[in-house]
Amino acid sequence: MSVQSNIVLNDGKTTPVAHTFNPKGAKREDKKDVALWRDQSPASAVGYLTLREEHTPVNANGMEKFVYVIDVPTLESPSSGGSFVPPPTRAYGTIAKIEVWAHQRASESELKDIVAYVKNFTATAYFSDAITKREAAW
Repeated sequence: MSVQSNIVLNDGKTTPVAHTFNPKGAKREDKKDVALWRDQSPASAVGYLTLREEHTPVNANGMEKFVYVIDVPTLESPSSGGSFVPPPTRAYGTIAKIEVWAHQRASESELKDIVAYVKNFTATAYFSDAITKREAAW
């Protein structure tokens, strides 16, 4: 497992804002190595953006699994109708999940290829339109 360090990701605003996800530790959970990063810039902890990595070591079929989950919460402020202002609560989250299965026999070159395919696919207009315009293939 690599040592955790800050991960900086730009958002999708017209003028992108760089979000720094700070390491929050790694542990073993249900035969998986799980690591967590958070962007703690929002004022309330319920609004923190998270990046989670789950790594499953090579299984009996020779497959190793990497899962990355990015969770971006949207908050709402409930109204109390009085002088007390309740803290914001999580209304919902927009979540992305990237999953890679790598065979133990795959070469470094083959693994570099899958990284490039994923990176380049998520950079396509097709992917962007599918998500932002909710237009799946037909």
